[in-house]
Amino acid sequence: MNSLKFSVSMLTLCLGLVWAGNGVAAPTLDDDSQYTAAAKQRILPPDIPWQGKSQQLVAAKDNPFITVAEASDFRKSGDYNDTVAWLNRLASKSRDIKLVMLPEKTPQGRQMVMAVVSSERNKSPEGLRRSGKPTVYFQSGIHSGEINGKDAGLMLLRDLLVDNRYPGLLDKVNLLFVPSVNPDGEMRRGPHNRINQNGPDEMGSRLNANNLNLNRDFTKLDSAEIRNVAAVLDQWQPSFFADAHSTDGLSYQYDATYCDNGQGWAPAGKAWMDKVLHPHTERELKANGHIPNVCISMNDPTDVRKGYYPYFSDMARFSNQYADIRGIPAVLIEMHSIKPYQQQVLGNYILYKSFLEAVASDPKGLAAAIAQDQAARPAQTILAWKEPKQSPMVTFKGVKSKTHVSPVTGSKVLTWTNQPQDYQVPMTAFTEPDIVVARPRAYIVSAEWQEVIAKLKAHGIKMTEYTQPQTREVTLYRVKELSLGGGFEPDRVGGAKLPVYEGRLRVNTKVAPEVRQVVYPAGSVEIATDQPLGTLAMALLEPESPDSFLSWGFFNTMMGTAGDASAYVMEPMAKAMLKEDPKLAAEFKAKLKADPKFAKNPQARLNWFFERTAFIDSHRYLYPVAKIQ
Repeated sequence: MNSLKFSVSMLTLCLGLVWAGNGVAAPTLDDDSQYTAAAKQRILPPDIPWQGKSQQLVAAKDNPFITVAEASDFRKSGDYNDTVAWLNRLASKSRDIKLVMLPEKTPQGRQMVMAVVSSERNKSPEGLRRSGKPTVYFQSGIHSGEINGKDAGLMLLRDLLVDNRYPGLLDKVNLLFVPSVNPDGEMRRGPHNRINQNGPDEMGSRLNANNLNLNRDFTKLDSAEIRNVAAVLDQWQPSFFADAHSTDGLSYQYDATYCDNGQGWAPAGKAWMDKVLHPHTERELKANGHIPNVCISMNDPTDVRKGYYPYFSDMARFSNQYADIRGIPAVLIEMHSIKPYQQQVLGNYILYKSFLEAVASDPKGLAAAIAQDQAARPAQTILAWKEPKQSPMVTFKGVKSKTHVSPVTGSKVLTWTNQPQDYQVPMTAFTEPDIVVARPRAYIVSAEWQEVIAKLKAHGIKMTEYTQPQTREVTLYRVKELSLGGGFEPDRVGGAKLPVYEGRLRVNTKVAPEVRQVVYPAGSVEIATDQPLGTLAMALLEPESPDSFLSWGFFNTMMGTAGDASAYVMEPMAKAMLKEDPKLAAEFKAKLKADPKFAKNPQARLNWFFERTAFIDSHRYLYPVAKIQ
């Protein structure tokens, strides 16, 4: 990650600096004047009455560090410039916080800020490591409409650094906090950015300025914002990761849902969370009036009895799974978007505080779990999981609903009440291994694929660069079947004008291995899997992996040939081949009989023979990442 190394000058921000937005205002793209009043009204299920002990955390109106959310009775959330100005004021008050600019600017020229919160004087990555204390990383606003994590984090920083609500906690743990992973999206504010969220009055956009969903970018690293996050994880090496969101969907009683990575790539970290973090967090949430559960994505929004999917063992493109594949215990926070905004923020606050306390309570156990996961080199490595044939039944704390036939849809639809009702439903987690591959000794990426090499470096994956040409015997893969791929959205099916997913033309493939001698030019790189990020390298380079660069379309130029054969040359050659090779003639006859479409296509018939000649492009459909077994 040479181009993303933190420099000493980057670690300090002078007070009063206005770099937060660089004077950049978000473009005004949203004009709602064309819509009727009914088309601009957010209609949500009725609130479930709530009074929680966590309401005592709201600052008094005369507190000099009251947040925009608290001062407005949680009707508003400050924009990105407000946030940085508030953090600068806090940094002027406390020596235990330093603001750091992350390496790359956003597409609209903003600089992402990270608060480094520690009682250590040296707040560099090396300084925090030398402290011997675990470092916790919190991020929010990756979907900038879901901004409760930012407001919760600002409240927590004030209570740690100014109001001294938790004395001694920073003697046991360090904290990194990125309040907005998507500053450009946060500055594209408006009242209509999220149809199913109960406050604040205005919120940011889900996507960044390039219309990317940043929480699908952790493997392909197309965005500056997520390359910044990868740089933080690589340089600062946190011991725990949490990403704050708010989830939509149907109504239910839970207001604070969060989940780890289930089976995942870091089983020791998962065991530590089950033993230490989850019990403490659930106790704290319940004691403060919140109802916790694992994350919830309904299998059928019209029928709660079909159960829900809890985001376990997804793919490394998602934030918490990306941390998991790096060997960092990680949690995804999903506050319930149709609960009042104050309730969302306060529940997120309790989660943050509880995570810090849990990490501080067992630093040795956590460190041992991380070391175990990062040292693991499984001979058979799982790259994807699936739902088992039988899913466990669980109690689901839902609400009663009413059904009516809609004149709009012409079918039955549900209207949710605020009356509690429990259900027994299946929890359809992905717990069964789906794609399992043998762990190779190494991969080779040839020098001409500089974009892929740069992405691997940005992840922090170690590699050896060839300084002169080398001849190696390797296994390559030829694509035998090819089709357009899609995304992975268990609860969303969207239409698009182009068959792209997150700006990429994804492909589905089936491949066959070929052992070959290849001369690799200088500048090619060899990536050993015997390294802490070896499993991440496998997820990125194995052709079968759903998050491989092949699947993301980085090698689509290889999915064709140099050209077809002309009939005046190929037709007489084909006749000679048929006469010379009875086995080939029988194969051709069988193909004609089995595939009528092929039989009616003269060019396809010629190409069938062309592919069996010495003149065919040897690079056709070749996935050019090699394996050393």
